[in-house]
Amino acid sequence: MKIKKSAILIIKLMVLILALAALYMGFMSWQYNSFRKNAESIEALWKFDPDLSYNLDGGEPLFLVKPQNKISMVFMEGFRTQNPAGMYMDWFRELHSIHKINIVVPVYGLQSSPFQLRYREWYPQEDLRTVLQVYNAYTSMLPKDHRVITVSQSFGTYPHAGILARASRRPDSAVFLSPLNTAMEYRAAGDFVFWLSKQMNWIQHIVAFTKPAPSPNRVSVWDIVNPEKNKKMAERFPINPEDKAHHGVQVQETAELMESRLLPQIKRTVVLVVNGDSDLYFSQNGFARTAELLKNNGNSVKHVVLKNSGHMVLADNGEDQLKAMILNILKNR
Repeated sequence: MKIKKSAILIIKLMVLILALAALYMGFMSWQYNSFRKNAESIEALWKFDPDLSYNLDGGEPLFLVKPQNKISMVFMEGFRTQNPAGMYMDWFRELHSIHKINIVVPVYGLQSSPFQLRYREWYPQEDLRTVLQVYNAYTSMLPKDHRVITVSQSFGTYPHAGILARASRRPDSAVFLSPLNTAMEYRAAGDFVFWLSKQMNWIQHIVAFTKPAPSPNRVSVWDIVNPEKNKKMAERFPINPEDKAHHGVQVQETAELMESRLLPQIKRTVVLVVNGDSDLYFSQNGFARTAELLKNNGNSVKHVVLKNSGHMVLADNGEDQLKAMILNILKNR
């Protein structure tokens, strides 16, 4: 009799567990399908290459190159950006046509991809390998007197650090804009996402996606303090319509990996670190610590904080000042 009761109890527990598992899987599937339909309805207005799936509005790899030029800038945009070259295309073309500077902007990871490709599992090593291959291939045939400057924004710090640590030919100088670091705050999307960012290791298994929300004291989801520049960026380049919680965990892990593995390998390099004083993604202490870590390795480091500027320093207050600094580095022999 006891055995029969025990067997019935076990069966009931198994049924309960299976029912809960089915409910959980159904809930996660509902989230996925809901966000997929929303993203695809928005992306129906965008144009992607039918074979390569690049966003055709500034989302393709950019190579503005003339063999006779003597200076090159390799630029790495941040994580999940829809249009890595497009957002700064006018500036890139000006550098190339007026100042005779070659421009190389690789596309890596989840950049410039439709929802189905953005949703896939992603590993930061992909970014590192892709960018290193592009950089090594491009620089391998350059003459010795050709000046190479590397510039990165936000998550682009990771593959950028990979170049500085592992490339066959090291850049002459490097510029880190709003660099990735472990002091992430994620205040850009409001209080809820900020709270989520602190719970991400477990909350990712319940809240798989969130929708980008207007940033505190910003007119759109872009972290740009200047309202007119913010509106212009939001109208020209809509941000991806979803954020995947698991990717947030991976970004944190990547920042830890970068600081422990790659930054210590960067030595004897002239580095400029620039961030805005109103950045909503990272703390000011995080930026200062990045500069200090690089300085401790024997690099020549200058750290500049732009006043009244957010995360997107190339499109905010201080934009002209920053671009002049980068141009000076490009041309300074």
